[in-house]
Amino acid sequence: MKVTTIIGAQWGDEGKGKVTDYLADDSKVVARSQGGNNAGHTIVVDGKKHKLHLLPSGILRKDVVSVIGNGVVVNPDVLLKELDNLESERGQLLISDRAHVIMPYHKLLDGGEESSKGKSMIGTTGNGIGPCYSDKASRIGIRMGDLLDDDTIIERLEKALPRNQALLDHYGAPNDFTIDNLLVLCRKWRDKLGEYITDTSLLISKHIASGDNILLEGAQGVHIDIEYGTYPFVTSSSPTTAGAALGSGIAPSKITDVVGVTKAYLTRVGSGPFPTELEDTVGEMIREKGQEFGTTTGRPRRCGWLDLVMLELSNRICGFTSLAIMKLDILSDMEEIKVCVAYEDHTGSQINHFPSSLSYLAKCKPVYKTFSGWSSSDIDIPKGIIPDEMKTFLSFVSEKLSIPISIVSLGPGRDETIIL
Repeated sequence: MKVTTIIGAQWGDEGKGKVTDYLADDSKVVARSQGGNNAGHTIVVDGKKHKLHLLPSGILRKDVVSVIGNGVVVNPDVLLKELDNLESERGQLLISDRAHVIMPYHKLLDGGEESSKGKSMIGTTGNGIGPCYSDKASRIGIRMGDLLDDDTIIERLEKALPRNQALLDHYGAPNDFTIDNLLVLCRKWRDKLGEYITDTSLLISKHIASGDNILLEGAQGVHIDIEYGTYPFVTSSSPTTAGAALGSGIAPSKITDVVGVTKAYLTRVGSGPFPTELEDTVGEMIREKGQEFGTTTGRPRRCGWLDLVMLELSNRICGFTSLAIMKLDILSDMEEIKVCVAYEDHTGSQINHFPSSLSYLAKCKPVYKTFSGWSSSDIDIPKGIIPDEMKTFLSFVSEKLSIPISIVSLGPGRDETIIL
């Protein structure tokens, strides 16, 4: 029995969906543990591209039980649309009765809050994720299990709606929400999703007791974690190993393997310092070749060289047992490739650990180690052959972080993967 957690080790968009889909082949249960439809996981199966925002990446395997855990915030309309798009291609789905519901006023409020920040905008997806988590923390949220009973829905709305309407008035966002029209909406969701709602913590625990392999899938990445990310440019949940355990309803001690997923380079969406950012033709080349545009928002991602200072922090708080290095194919046929191994601060001192202060980080410059590039013609995926230059690059990353590399991805498809 293994309980494996898939963690994004950067700012998100690392390729966690592909890794989850690949490892789901040996798993009985795949569970999403946090985030909402601000996530975007792209999976390619037999040449067909699937873009998932709420559904766990194991949903494309019919013999896998896919779970939306208690740590996830659920937009029922988005979920229903994804289910309709997959039709008969999907496996079984279960939703935690403790997962919170993104209500229509959350999305409207998200836009109002973000616009009010002006130049200090965080760069949210505008999908209501933050306001929903805010209601959860304020103890006025509505959970998926609440949808099963009219009296409970009304009781929750009587507490949540006045507060959210007052905030919408503050931001100048008019609305016509009433308890009656929201109750009608909740009933519609119950009719279509009620059969999937259950105590998923109990279900996962039963599978663990039976010796089944479990896969926990996070969203976003460690460096937008609410605790250890580049605050305030962070998400509203915890995309860490601890967050995966809590958000799926299992004890942390049950987790046996933690796979840190990182691109061979680095990307970021939204605002905030980015020491290795490439604002030149190399950065443009990586963006275009890697199709670095948000799955959820379509926004172009900022691109830069791989940053091992960031990965040291990710490993420190998540405890990676192995790494999955994604999109190595994008760096093929370049003359040289750089990796950031340290920062030089504004005083000229070298630092090796990621700082918490964004003003300090903004003044840091990357210290690089340069590697020779490799040719794409020297890669033979079916035979597991990779160029010596790529081996040198991978060995350095592994040794520098003291983490073995278990997966190398050389394309979006399942078959474009090498297990080391």
